Amino acid sequence: MEYLEFMWPMRHFLVTCGEIGGKSNIIALSFCMPVSKEPPLIACAVGKKAYSCKLIRSTKEFIINVPLEKLKPQIYYCGYHSGYQVDKFKETGLTPQHARKLKAPIIGECVAHMECKVRMEIETGDKNLFIGEVIEAYADEALVKGKKKVEYAKGDFPGKIYATRFKEE
Repeated sequence: MEYLEFMWPMRHFLVTCGEIGGKSNIIALSFCMPVSKEPPLIACAVGKKAYSCKLIRSTKEFIINVPLEKLKPQIYYCGYHSGYQVDKFKETGLTPQHARKLKAPIIGECVAHMECKVRMEIETGDKNLFIGEVIEAYADEALVKGKKKVEYAKGDFPGKIYATRFKEE
């Protein structure tokens, strides 16, 4: 039995990296978690072969964008396709916007954003674990006031993606 089956439900995130107006990318991740409150640190596991891994290594920054369930088609698209081959902003219709402190873009359609500077990178099998310090965090006012709710993930993402896309590479 696959150990990941015991980890669901998980929240999906759209992580952005690169530079707005330059090379940027969106990667769909479920493997993100807080690892320290003080200082505020978040760890994200990114496949070593992923375009986002290359961009994060280069820029030493990434942004965790929190999508609502209505973005499920875009989440799946970003999980199934490689940034080496497609412009995910263009293909999904998601809007890159300037972040408050970093060069990487935020996603306009997402309801919360955590801008992170890489503090550590750890190789962990087929993934690299990027530990980022949250230097800025903000959300839509409706989310903060409880008028919008972020649902946990349902369905077979990311297991389905890991079982298909990455076997080909």
